[in-house]
Amino acid sequence: MYCPRCNTTLEEKNINDLSGSIQVDTCPSCGGTWFDKGELEQIENVVELSIIEIRNIPKKKEQLEKLKCPDCNLHPTLSKHAHQRDKKVIFDYCEICHGIWLDRGELEAIQKDNLLKTISTLFKKMI
Repeated sequence: MYCPRCNTTLEEKNINDLSGSIQVDTCPSCGGTWFDKGELEQIENVVELSIIEIRNIPKKKEQLEKLKCPDCNLHPTLSKHAHQRDKKVIFDYCEICHGIWLDRGELEAIQKDNLLKTISTLFKKMI
């Protein structure tokens, strides 16, 4: 399988979390990651609280570039969606195989939450 961003051969990598381990395909060149159907859902809700949230994601122009599915035979164009937890993360989704492409830094952005924002949200829900 080849990277939809830079056409480098993807390498298998294990991601470990509290619920176990999943195997994903990562690009050693650009740092992107391909998640087969259901894999991202297994780890995206693991949240790390931080006092200051610093995103290291590509610029919006790069995130909006059209990419082709690395997994499907006909390589359809991936659709773009803003992630529900972090609207600045625009992920690529295959309507056929349901795989998801995240560019470098996007998984970390999804999994990090600003501690002050979290406390503020909880406080508002209590009122």
